[in-house]
Amino acid sequence: MKRVVVINSCVRGKDSRTLKIADSILNHFKDECEVNEIDLNKLNLVPYNSESFDEMCKKGVDAKFYILSKQIAASDILFIKAPFWDMGIPALLKTFLEKISIADVMFKDDGKTCTGISYLTNMFYVTTRGMNIEDGSELEQATPYLKALCFLWGIDSFESVSAYNLDYSSEEEINKKINEAIKLGIEKFGKVLKK
Repeated sequence: MKRVVVINSCVRGKDSRTLKIADSILNHFKDECEVNEIDLNKLNLVPYNSESFDEMCKKGVDAKFYILSKQIAASDILFIKAPFWDMGIPALLKTFLEKISIADVMFKDDGKTCTGISYLTNMFYVTTRGMNIEDGSELEQATPYLKALCFLWGIDSFESVSAYNLDYSSEEEINKKINEAIKLGIEKFGKVLKK
């Protein structure tokens, strides 16, 4: 059974369109994988600044994030639930990813380059965009960043599912787009689980 670690960076709670898609996909496969979710809303996430970075360099990585990093690195699939904010990912998610991107857990540094060492084989990203920005648009900067992390962490495969232009669509159109994303997500995630 594949081990899936889920990172939830949706702050709208039950009103989140991203959660509706992501949770429907995961619920479809609840008996086919072991899911462990990390809700970023429940962590006290503060980005690094010069003081906190110096403190981390002196004392080492916070034990909480070291444990989470080890847990993520030992999983098969990283499943990210993240709305599209300000042309990329929410700051909450970026802060978390920085804190768990730990040398000798997610990657190793040989003095010349970094090489991914996590056990992860796939990153699966679910998002919704209010704006009319399609997958692959140069204005969509979340996917390039997440794909770069796949390289850093040694993740071979990246898949994504999205619904877009939701802020400028009727309720009927929104529901149709969400249902289409759920259907596509179930198809894509099913293939990921079979790898």
